Formats: sequence, C-alpha cells, structure tokens
Amino acid sequence: MASGNDRGDDTDDLVRRWASVVPGIDPRVEGVVDRLLICARYLDRLAATLAAEHDIQFSDYEILARLFWVGEPHRLRPSQLAAGTMTAATTITSRLDRLQRRGLISRVPDPTDRRAMAAELTDEGGELFTRIVERQAEAERRIFGDVSPARLDRLAGLLSETLTVLERHLGPPPRRVRLALSED
Repeated sequence: MASGNDRGDDTDDLVRRWASVVPGIDPRVEGVVDRLLICARYLDRLAATLAAEHDIQFSDYEILARLFWVGEPHRLRPSQLAAGTMTAATTITSRLDRLQRRGLISRVPDPTDRRAMAAELTDEGGELFTRIVERQAEAERRIFGDVSPARLDRLAGLLSETLTVLERHLGPPPRRVRLALSED
C-alpha cells in the first residue's frame, strides 16, 4: 500500500500522524522501529505458517527450536524453555505434553536436579524441525530474491549496526537459546 513516499510503505505517513499527537516522537527513529517490528512479525508469521503445514503450533515450533539450537543433548528444563521462548512457565507443561504425545520430545530425568524432568528432542522432533527450517530458508531466499546481493549486504550491515546500538543501550541481545541457558 504505497503512500506517496519513495519507500513504498505507509509507515512514514503513520508516524507523521503519531508525531502530530505525541510531539516527542522522532519520526526517523519511530519509522525504523515500526518497520523492524513489522518485519519481525512477517517472519514469525512465515515460521508459523510453515509449522502449521506439519500440524505444529508456532509455540510448539519455538520449543523444538530451543531444544535443537541448544545443541547436544538437545535437552532443557521447563523453566529454561519458558525463558527461551519468552513464555510463562505455567504454559510450558501443556505444550510439552502435546509434543511428547506426538513423539517429538521425551521427558528425561534432569541430570542436574533429580527431582525435575527435562525435555529432550527426539530424532523425530529434530528431523521435523530441520524440515521446517529448510522450507523456511527456501521461502526467505525466494522473498529476498527481489533484493540485489549488494543491497542485502548493505541491509545486513545496517542491521548489525542497529543491533550493536541496541546492545550497548539495552544489554545483550535476547537470543532465545542464550535466555534459556541463563535460566537457573
């Protein structure tokens, strides 16, 4: 939906309206933030759509992702999964039950706490997650195929600079595996 600006989206027009109501808004900064948030939502929606093709909810996909990317033995405690998926701990149990019924995870004794059970990715769960990620990578290549390699390199540099600025002001990036591992 073009708005008459050279960017081809309506963000600048929306931000100008927001700034007329809240004069403290910096339109340049707010335009960047709004676009980043929308891009993240698009990519989450893509992942959710691809997961749904395998009868997996996005929240289940996120659990499989944390277990996969944490590396061998692909095992985390429920509290770690809650932190790593940025989800309330109370909702993790039902998701783990659902994944266990599908044979995508198993529950194993936590070697660090004999009273607790950890979730461990099964071979079937790892294979399913890999298939979804491969399809996601194909879709992302197709989507970003409209952008020249030089512009993709420029965008990657700008996003890296953005992450560096955010990290300097807000702390380490909230990478979900790092969040899971930081949860005791």
